[in-house]
Amino acid sequence: MKEKILDVAEKLVQDRGLNAVSFQDLANAVGLRKASIFHYFPNKEAVARALIERCGSKHGPEYAAVVESDVPAPEKLRRLAGIFENGLRNHRPCLLAALGSGINTLPEVAVQELGETARGAVARFALVFQQGRDEGTLQFSGVPLDAATGFFAMLQGLQVLVRASGDTSAFLSAANAYIDSISLT
Repeated sequence: MKEKILDVAEKLVQDRGLNAVSFQDLANAVGLRKASIFHYFPNKEAVARALIERCGSKHGPEYAAVVESDVPAPEKLRRLAGIFENGLRNHRPCLLAALGSGINTLPEVAVQELGETARGAVARFALVFQQGRDEGTLQFSGVPLDAATGFFAMLQGLQVLVRASGDTSAFLSAANAYIDSISLT
C-alpha cells in the first residue's frame, strides 16, 4: 500500500506541487481513510522525503544507463532529453522540479536530500559533457559541471514551458536545437 500511496503522491505533486496535496487527497485516491495514510507517512515531510528517495532510485539508474552507453556525447544528451520528453508525454514531469518549486516550505532535511539528488543527477550529466569535450563532439565554455547544470535546468524548464503552452511536441525540437548548437558533429 505504501508504494501505491507514493504512486498517487508522485502524480499529484507533479500535477499540483507538494503544497497543494493533502493527506485527504491521498486517502481519496487510494481508497483509504485519511487516518490510515498517517500509518505509512506521519507527515508531509515523510512523503516528500520518500518521493525524493524514489526519484533518485528510479531515475538514477535510467540516467546511468545512458551515461554508461557506448555512444558519442551528443547522442547521450539526446537520450537524456528523451527521458524528460517521455516523462512529459506521460504527464510525469521532473519530480525534482515539482518538489523544488515549493522548496521554501520543505523542512531543511528534505531540502538537503533534494539537493543531494539534484547534484547526483547533474554529476552524471557532467560526465557526458566531459566525454564530449574529450572526444571533440561538444563545444561549451566553462567546466562540464556548469554545462551539465544548465542542461539539466533547461530540460526542467522546457518541460514547464511546453506544458504551459500546451504544445508538448515542441520539447524534443527545442532540446535538440540546443544540443545541435553545442555539437561539433
